[in-house]
Amino acid sequence: MAYSSRGRKPMERASKISHANIIASPEVQALLSECSIPRVADTETIAELLVQVPDPEKQPIKAVIAVDGSFREALVRDEFPSATLTFFAFGPLYFKLEDLRQLDHETFIAPEDLAKLKTIQRFPLAVPTRNISRRGLGLQDSIRLTLHEFLFKRHHDDEPLGVTLRWLVFRQWTGDRTQSRTLEHCPNLGCTREKIVLLPDTPDVFDCQVCGKPIYLADVLRLHELVDDEQGASRITPYLLSALETLALVHLIRALWEMKPLLLREVLFIKDGPLALFGQVFTLVEPLKDLATFLGQFPDPANPTRTLPLLNVVGLEKSGSFVEHAANIEKSLDKAQDAARADGIDAGVMLPLSNEYIYKYVIPGDPGSTIPYGQNTYWGGKMIFKAKDGSTYVATVPTFGGHKSKPEFKDFMNLTEVLAAVSELRCSMYDNALIPVALANRLVSLSEAPSSRILETFAKDSIRR
Repeated sequence: MAYSSRGRKPMERASKISHANIIASPEVQALLSECSIPRVADTETIAELLVQVPDPEKQPIKAVIAVDGSFREALVRDEFPSATLTFFAFGPLYFKLEDLRQLDHETFIAPEDLAKLKTIQRFPLAVPTRNISRRGLGLQDSIRLTLHEFLFKRHHDDEPLGVTLRWLVFRQWTGDRTQSRTLEHCPNLGCTREKIVLLPDTPDVFDCQVCGKPIYLADVLRLHELVDDEQGASRITPYLLSALETLALVHLIRALWEMKPLLLREVLFIKDGPLALFGQVFTLVEPLKDLATFLGQFPDPANPTRTLPLLNVVGLEKSGSFVEHAANIEKSLDKAQDAARADGIDAGVMLPLSNEYIYKYVIPGDPGSTIPYGQNTYWGGKMIFKAKDGSTYVATVPTFGGHKSKPEFKDFMNLTEVLAAVSELRCSMYDNALIPVALANRLVSLSEAPSSRILETFAKDSIRR
């Protein structure tokens, strides 16, 4: 690593010839000879795997809730060692599908009509991420305290998000009071206590029996494990945002479930990004799968011998390997749709993404693996969906019977209704965009300018030196 410049002396320049040693290395040459990259899927393969998406006989979905968020790091102290604070903004946006449909018939759109599509509940949060202390605590404990206070504080006169975290972690929808979660180690530095069992009635915060310091229910997120007092906590920010967005989504699912379960059938929940959690917070994935399975097996009140899946939820990706792959096979998808139209069938098409397909054509891996892709990180199956209007989406939707290595159309929960609703939400502002996701992002995103500059000024003026 080169020396940086902090004054009049120049920074250390990189060597201009060191690459020759790498190119000449037999070890490097041997390694590269063993490497390969996923190949491009041919049109015939895609055509064989595509499934036509029928229109629903009756669309029960009446409203849409999209959850999105953003974070921005602010430099509080310029001089070395630098200090940073990270600001988060996230929340759910709600509107009725009928309000959107009415706008299609308007010659001119009045501000009050557009305002109906902008009902959003914002959650702001600030987290110290480098060389900042709260109440004299170290960085790790400062972050733990901050998350605990945020999650168990009432926002907008609503129940705290921490109540939903408890509901999810201990699967309280089952009524089983024996559910537990184990912390492998006490989260307090230097403590030797292991195997701390948390139960549904464990307090939000309690003292460790060994070190006497606080343990928070929020520690189940395990984000503190990625915090280093010297290196900072920048690694936790994307994982924290993803966990908060997911908790906000589950918070609304829980509210509707406790109010009237059948209301869930009328709402489409949209998460920006896949239905997945990465990093330390992946431990929430198993209870999320269990929740989806539970809601997917709800008895039909009109016919108790049948089930009425209640959960309509989809994760939609804007970037990444799968989005790039979808763009690469766009022409093949078009050909398949054109062929169907020639036969008098005008429908959207979806490509379920199996283990074999993913590892052959999208990312490196063993196509013969029987372990479902994303088994530990995803709580839904992946697909590529091309709507009738030509828009293409990479989507994640929960599957019946748990994670599958080769999902079929019938395995995805309420897929006909979900994709029909997605087709109605097209936004022409961006490529393959949806109105609720675009609006939610616009209302909660923190820009590089002026948001970053304003937040830095606000932080510098507010923090004691």
